Amino acid sequence: MKDGREAVKLLLIGAKRRFNAEYFYARAFAELGASVDVVDQYVGLRRGDLARIVLSRVGVGGELFRRRLPVNRLVRGLRLGEYDAVVVFKGEFLDRRVLELLSEYNVWLFWPDTLRYLPLLRGRLQFFRGVFVATDRHDFFFRLGARRVVTVRWACDPEVHRPVPAEKVYDVSFVGTFYWHRWRVLRHLRRRPHVFGGFWILKAGVHHPPVYGEDYAKVVSATRVNLNIHHPRDLVADAPNMRTFEVACMGGFLLTEDMPSLRSLFSRVATYRGIDDLNEKVEYYLSNDAEREEVAARMREEALARHTYLHRAEELMGVILT
Repeated sequence: MKDGREAVKLLLIGAKRRFNAEYFYARAFAELGASVDVVDQYVGLRRGDLARIVLSRVGVGGELFRRRLPVNRLVRGLRLGEYDAVVVFKGEFLDRRVLELLSEYNVWLFWPDTLRYLPLLRGRLQFFRGVFVATDRHDFFFRLGARRVVTVRWACDPEVHRPVPAEKVYDVSFVGTFYWHRWRVLRHLRRRPHVFGGFWILKAGVHHPPVYGEDYAKVVSATRVNLNIHHPRDLVADAPNMRTFEVACMGGFLLTEDMPSLRSLFSRVATYRGIDDLNEKVEYYLSNDAEREEVAARMREEALARHTYLHRAEELMGVILT
């Protein structure tokens, strides 16, 4: 609340979909008492995912296409001065004229892709008062023109990411989209993994459709070892992904790559370094139910205590409203 009287009014610009960062932050901001409006940058697009993939990689070269996107007309028609702050989630569909307009207000960028998509960031960061990132490695963003860089780690939503009673039917599972690096890791596992996700142009293990919400929680709860495989740039950035916190909150046992920051986020987490170590750890934890359950219970306790989207939304509001 502002001065104990009027609700803070926030505008979020991003993808209006369930179970993404925009969805979880909108819920958390509202729970904190803010009035939240969400502009869907995919409005009017028939092949939005294809446009996102292209525009994330071309930067200035996509300006002519961006100017034709409905979201830019929509933003220009808003009464932006009525909002206490605007948070843009990635913003790959916004053209330069809209960024210039937004820069006159209290506008911030939420950047989920750590050290990726340099062409998109170059020449755009200066329009924002600051950028929220999931890494402590800020130099990358300052070199591209950021005025301020703030670390905000990923999180979980206890209402969505919760344990679900389920029999353990999968020894090893992985939930996520296709990356080459992920395929290379999975194809070298001695235990055949169950893979849930989209865009898997190459197969490794037993493949299933993507899962979200309740179905996602069921898969995690039904798995003995939930494997996490980061994008290589996340490893360079020391930026644990959203899956790290979601699986922890669901009470699932997580086995993830070793990263220095994990030791400050959780008191105990199972990690691996390289494929040989991964195969050894999989076999070890499959043979040690009690230890596996103890680690999972500790991570869930700490996720609920320190790593929910409500915690992160409080962090963001403490920055953007100061």
